[in-house]
This record gives sequence, structure tokens and C-alpha cells, in this order.
Amino acid sequence: MSRLSSLADSINSAIDRQLAVILGEELPILKEIKDFVIQSGGKRVRPLLLILLTRSFGCHDENAEALAAITEIIHASSLLHDDVIDGADERRGQPSGRALFGNQAVILGGDYLLACGIERLNRFQDQRQMDLFTRVIKHLSMAELLQMHYARRAEITLEIYQRIIYGKTAVLFEAAAVSAGLYAKQSPEILQALETIGRDLGMLFQIRDDMLDYFKASLLKKAALTDYDNGLYTYPVLELRERADEKTQKELTRFMELPRELRSDKKNHQTFLAFLQQYDCEKHCIDRINQLKRGIYLALQALPPDDHIDLIREQIERLTDF
Repeated sequence: MSRLSSLADSINSAIDRQLAVILGEELPILKEIKDFVIQSGGKRVRPLLLILLTRSFGCHDENAEALAAITEIIHASSLLHDDVIDGADERRGQPSGRALFGNQAVILGGDYLLACGIERLNRFQDQRQMDLFTRVIKHLSMAELLQMHYARRAEITLEIYQRIIYGKTAVLFEAAAVSAGLYAKQSPEILQALETIGRDLGMLFQIRDDMLDYFKASLLKKAALTDYDNGLYTYPVLELRERADEKTQKELTRFMELPRELRSDKKNHQTFLAFLQQYDCEKHCIDRINQLKRGIYLALQALPPDDHIDLIREQIERLTDF
């Protein structure tokens, strides 16, 4: 086991303990939802980022772990709500909260999680931390509304899509990084570097997921072309449309507007993938990911050298090893 894997396991255990304390068990259904959130786990990239950064600044304590757990609570709450909005019965090959508990319980459970996170955050008595995370919640809601407005609509542009993924994904990565700096009382210059690191890592993370859906879905533990089957305009499709000739653009729109049962036909899958290959979309996605990675590494140079910073680089290399 690598040092990063060993440390990630240790941090996950600490996050689980903090989640159990912060979320409590006031009603049986809330205990079930809390247990579901804790057991779902996942990569927990956001809390891992926050802990690695706080430790690189010399902070090794339970309050830093609580901040990391708060980022996970906000993320988990948004996923519970997303599954209701999307009508999703599965997430990463496992039953969704909606499928297990029903829409009403999941919506209220997500609200409860969020309230617990804010309650714990308030105990820090740090207005900058409170401002940071309330801004995250605001952006999550705005981005979800923006995504709903443009869902399955050809009018969406790459610029609009990047606003959506900033609000739905990157803003919480950004907050995790900046929160670490605020907790460790870092300088404005360091906080600016942390903002870049978090934002660009979040954008990288989402574009990577979008790309893998078309080209390496097995790494996501879900069926290939799930986004396409759902009629979603994600980064590879919007890159393709930007580069394609007028005839191909019209074909793309036609494919995306087909009924799901026709769009997901095997022959249509092959034709759509052929369009992506014709315009080298996988390479363009990887180029964008590598551009973001370079920006992150440049910003990391502003931080004091530390083994934990090296582990962040190792995690980024793992994410971008295609």
C-alpha cells in the first residue's frame, strides 16, 4: 500500500468519526441516511485535499478534520438532492439514496445534513469560514438551476457549461482548499494560490469524469455513454460541437434530440463515438485536463515545501493517469 493510500484510509476513518458526531441520530430515518452517507464513502477527494493542506501548514487536529467532514456533508447533501432532481436510482453502480429512502425522506435528509454541517461550522466562530461555505451552497443551488434550464437543450454553450461545473463541482474544491488556508491563518498570497488549486482541481475532476464516460467508463464503475444516453451535453460533446463542421453539428443535435431508446441503440452509440474520434475529442479533453494540471502545479509552488504537498501531486497524477 502506498503512503497516499495508507494516509487516505486513516483520513477516511477520521472523517467517518466526525460525520457520526456532527450528524447525530435524532430519528431512525436520519440514522439510516447518516449511515448511508458514511458508508457510501467514495474517493472523498475534497476532505482529503483539505486535510493534506492543513497538515502541510502544521495543523494536525480534530478541528481540521471537522472542517473536512463539513465539505463532505455539503457534497453528500447536494448528491442526495441531485438524485431526486435527476430521478436517479443508481449512483456509481449502487442504489441511490432516493431509491433506498424515497424522494421526500432524501430531500429532508439532505436539508438535515446541510443544517448539521452549518451548525458545526458556526462553532468555529470564524466569519470568513462561514462566508466561504455559504457561498458554496449559493453556487450549488444556482448551478443546479442553470443546469436544469439548459438540460438537453442545444442552446447550451461551452461557456455556460463551464459555469455549471464551476458551481456544481469546482466551487466546493475551491472552498476546501481555501478553508485549509483560513484555518491555518495563511497570508493573502497563499490563500490566492489555494483558490486556484481548488478551483482548477475541481474543473479537472469534472472534465475527467465527462471524458471517461465516453472513453474509459470502466474507471467510473458505470456503463459507457451514460451521459449521452441521458441526452446530456457534457464537455466532450460541447468540444465536438465547437470543432465540427456545420453538417456534423446538425447531426449531433439530431442525435441528442432522439428519444432515449433510439439514442442508446448500439448502432447510434457507434456512430456518435465515430464523430468524437473523427474530431480527436479525447485528445482535446486530455489537453484541457493537462492545462489545468499545469496551473495547479504552478500554484502549488507558492506553498511551503512539504511531504503532504507531494502527496497532493501524487493524487493529481493518479487522477490524470489515462
